[in-house]
Amino acid sequence: MSRRPLVPCGLIALLVVTIAAGCEPALPDPDSRGATVLRERCGGCHRVYAPGTMTAEMWAVQVEKMRDQFARRGLPWLTTEEEASLRAYLTAHAGSG
Repeated sequence: MSRRPLVPCGLIALLVVTIAAGCEPALPDPDSRGATVLRERCGGCHRVYAPGTMTAEMWAVQVEKMRDQFARRGLPWLTTEEEASLRAYLTAHAGSG
């Protein structure tokens, strides 16, 4: 009976992490304040969606839905600056629908 060579656990872990990291969309203008807010504040609870996946109008609705979710759960909402940066970023990079 032939035996397969064992794959080191570290190699498997590295592969899993690499694949998982590739699941995040590449954000346009990744160093902008809006992209940072999207990654850090939105991505802290759910996966980050690329701005081009929705129109500006759709993003505006989603941001309002999230504001309502935060209020219902008693969580602090974005600062005025964070929200303005996020909205401007999503609008600038939104899809054309």
